[in-house]
Amino acid sequence: MNDLAVDGGHDILVAAVDWGGTWIRAAAVSGGRIVRKDRRAKPSSLTEQYLTVAEMVLSITAHLGRSPAAVGVGLAGVVQEGIVGSALNLGFTDGTDVAAALRPHLPLPAYLLNDAQATALGVAARWPHGTTAVLTMGTGIGGAVIRNGSLDSGLGGAGDFGHVVIDVDGPRCPCGGTGCLEVLVSGRHLAEAANALAEDGLSPLLAARAHSGRALHAGDLQDAAESGDGRAADVLDRSAVALSAGLRTIVATHDPQRIVLAGATLAPDTWFGRAVRTHWDRTRPRWARTELHHVGDDEDAALLGAASHALDRFTAAS
Repeated sequence: MNDLAVDGGHDILVAAVDWGGTWIRAAAVSGGRIVRKDRRAKPSSLTEQYLTVAEMVLSITAHLGRSPAAVGVGLAGVVQEGIVGSALNLGFTDGTDVAAALRPHLPLPAYLLNDAQATALGVAARWPHGTTAVLTMGTGIGGAVIRNGSLDSGLGGAGDFGHVVIDVDGPRCPCGGTGCLEVLVSGRHLAEAANALAEDGLSPLLAARAHSGRALHAGDLQDAAESGDGRAADVLDRSAVALSAGLRTIVATHDPQRIVLAGATLAPDTWFGRAVRTHWDRTRPRWARTELHHVGDDEDAALLGAASHALDRFTAAS
């Protein structure tokens, strides 16, 4: 069981799917608790992915004595009003009605949302009142805005904090913009910076780790900064400045009671986490009353959030 509970007053059985670029995970959720779950590697073809999602949901709910009322699907892509506009890592390249494509294999009402939004719903369940903005940092930057326990998604893409523009003259982003938060602050960006310092021989610690043959990641960059490596510290500090600018934008646009930073890299006891909080304290608007919180990585949060979303939509439609 997971300590995150969503919609705990309901005992309707719903299924949840976290459809990522590497793994597909599915769960049966009742009373806001995961009662059974499964994880499988994502097949390469889209047709096989549909079949895998359907098979996993049917398998985990087969022996529970009742059928799920609906399925919530969080996937790594842009989702607007149930239509996937783009999810390149999954094979979607244009507007796709995933619920309709799933229906022949999985005869359940399916409700879609972005995977970061699903994670945010699961994370924000511990703060059921007021406005909570969740910023997730993993390979990329995502997020969502939750008001009184419900997702505030606009047409579907609201809260995509990774594509807030921080530097109009900054590097090009795959989204088509320039200087987005994601290309200045993300696990991918920090890993690339770590590898660049290692390849140039500018960081002995990173060079030694790269020589061992394993891929470097953001944690290695933080280790180098903690050891006194000034170049690694400079990279992290610049990223922390950019992230604090992103936090100002969230406050200016949503004025939430709290911003929740999700992900191990943003923990307050890491080099980067401390730098983010230092710059935030220096640059936050004087009038801002927004609190800053942190939650660690929790692989079940996306499943619980997708289940919560499905339950809300199913209940509203009933």
